[in-house]
Amino acid sequence: MTSLKIPSNTKLASRSGLGARSSKSMLAAVSLVRSRSRIGGAGGSRVGFGGVTGNDGDEEWLQARDPIKPDDQLELTEEELKVEHTRILRGDNPHAPDNIVRFSFKESEYKAIAQVEQLAMHFKMDGNMIHEDSDEARRQRARENVRSRKPMASSTATTTTETGPENGEAETTENGTDAPDEGVEGEEGQDGEEVAPAEEAEEDEPVVVTGGPPKKLRNQFNFSERASQTFNYTTKERGVSTVPPPRSNFSAVATQGIIFDSYKAEESRKAALKEKTHHDDDKSRSATSFEPTRAAAATDSEPSIWAAAAKVVTLPEVKKVERMVLQNVFDEVLLDFKYYENGADQYKTVTEEGGSSVLPLWKFSTPEYKRHSVTCVAFIPGSSDLIVVGFGSYDYLKQGSGAVACFSFKNPVTPEFLIPTDSGVTSVDPMQDKPHLICVGCYDGSVAVYNLATPNEANRAIPTHKSTALTGKHTDPVWQVKWQPDDLDKRHNFFSVSADSLVRGWTMVKNELHFRDVIELEAAEVAADDDDMEATKYAGICFAFNPTQDHLYLVGTEEGKIMKCSKAYNAKFLTTYEAHGMAVYGLKWNSYHDGVFVSCSADWSVKVWDHEYPLSLFEFDLGAAVGDVAWAPFSSTLFAAVCANGFLHIFDLAISKTEAVHVSQIIKKGKLTHVSFNSEYPVLVLGDDRGNVTSFKLSPNLRKNFAVRDTEVEVEKLNKLLESMKELDIQTGKPLYGTA
Repeated sequence: MTSLKIPSNTKLASRSGLGARSSKSMLAAVSLVRSRSRIGGAGGSRVGFGGVTGNDGDEEWLQARDPIKPDDQLELTEEELKVEHTRILRGDNPHAPDNIVRFSFKESEYKAIAQVEQLAMHFKMDGNMIHEDSDEARRQRARENVRSRKPMASSTATTTTETGPENGEAETTENGTDAPDEGVEGEEGQDGEEVAPAEEAEEDEPVVVTGGPPKKLRNQFNFSERASQTFNYTTKERGVSTVPPPRSNFSAVATQGIIFDSYKAEESRKAALKEKTHHDDDKSRSATSFEPTRAAAATDSEPSIWAAAAKVVTLPEVKKVERMVLQNVFDEVLLDFKYYENGADQYKTVTEEGGSSVLPLWKFSTPEYKRHSVTCVAFIPGSSDLIVVGFGSYDYLKQGSGAVACFSFKNPVTPEFLIPTDSGVTSVDPMQDKPHLICVGCYDGSVAVYNLATPNEANRAIPTHKSTALTGKHTDPVWQVKWQPDDLDKRHNFFSVSADSLVRGWTMVKNELHFRDVIELEAAEVAADDDDMEATKYAGICFAFNPTQDHLYLVGTEEGKIMKCSKAYNAKFLTTYEAHGMAVYGLKWNSYHDGVFVSCSADWSVKVWDHEYPLSLFEFDLGAAVGDVAWAPFSSTLFAAVCANGFLHIFDLAISKTEAVHVSQIIKKGKLTHVSFNSEYPVLVLGDDRGNVTSFKLSPNLRKNFAVRDTEVEVEKLNKLLESMKELDIQTGKPLYGTA
């Protein structure tokens, strides 16, 4: 281990040029050399020193030494050694971004910043300590020692044996406190080495301090002059005690239905207030402007002839007179409905061109709902001439009020009943045993029950039972409702299907509707690796109940799937049919065969199914979205479908398994939405999106078995068609149950 050689005291004295000094000065010089020797590290040599420790080798560290050549050094020629390689060292930060842009408000555009900050701060710490071996620490210790000796110098005479610069130095110390700083910073010897009197004081005997407590060392980084410091006032707090205001806890559920009902209530209140204001204005205006007319009318005691006639003629008599007048007006249509037959059907088959036709009869509409869509059409049981119609809208952006209307073949001009609703009507179903009770589903998710037998027209427009957001309703539109047989307590109930993936049962209890969730339309299985993923839910569009098995029903979804469900088992579906590629708009069970149903969809297709067979048996492409489908009540193989392009398609599976037996365009501009057959007359009615309901009479080729309806013959005819379409196993001869 090499170390720095310390010169003798005599050499130090000769180099400093101070001559004979006291022992204190010599000790101070020795301590200075020792402090400098610590720069190279404990036990180590200074960088560049030769490491010679002998007495005669003080200057050997200045001599050049031969470099040691490594074994793996590259051998270069003279020309290669003379080549100059320029290396430019830059202080750029390699991690600093060079594509920063800022928005210039002056030029109204984003501009790139030319200069980027290249400073990289690796460590930063603010402190109030200084190193004990630094010059600042030595200066502060010197000041403390000088100040502590001042009382001793004034009270006791100091005798020294040395003369010359040491006495002058003592005088300088006594005269001012800045002399040690100047001596430490500016005094140099002949060899350029500093000699600090502060170090002498450090090595001297300890001095007893009689003054006050030692002053803390001044920090050069965060030091501030006393004159710049101001007095900080202490913070005070003032509090005032008041009586707390009264409070009450309020909680509510803000669902879409509650918000909608609140808006409707506010609109009704504003409308009533506005009507009252207009009524008061009219009343005041009539009292001031028409006072003579009122007086003249009051003096006239003779009643008018119209008032006398109103007392004699009652409402039923007026209706009879009206129907007699309308029978004369629509005499030709009435005769066609009763007696007209297409003569061409006797000479042509139904598959030939012109071999079948539909004859237009009456057209039903109301001026108030001319631009509304016909969302449902159904004949009232027991009254074959009455049609119940629902008015609403299928457009999400064009929602408004709706209505339920009842038309009759005897009066095609004016509806028998017209019940307005706050929201658009999406479905209507009259009860089989009590046709005057109809259940209605609305676009806002509510359901209601109306009694058409109410004598007062104003009371008839008020539902006897209705669901609200408080009593419970669907969160999405109710697309279909259907009455069910009475429960064990002889209470009426019906089912509803909605786009919120729920099928609910509603029970009429006094004047309230109690609901229960029958089944939720969601996927039965979830992937094993997706534990946090919720099951897929399907939006219900339509459903159909089996005519013979009350517990069995089908549900069509917006995703194109058809679920077969049971009332007795609501944990999962009995069967899922991969039926269509788009939303299923209609499902109908066959009128004769309880195992066959037909479905229509927005993917332009109509399919016939056997509920025990997973594949569709018949499939037809109609070239447009199919809005509705219906089986004929007089044939097990005939059904009709309406399309969005305005065409009516009639199929008879006993005649053709691949194409329709009759196709006709009903309207040129608009869409056909719904179709329904009459059970007593060879008539079907069609609804469109213009608010019109049109009735048509079927030609003889389309209603061959209308008079004779043999159930066994119809079932046998349909079974033969189904067996011919199923895939059979070669060995057993039974149908193959594949996967849909």
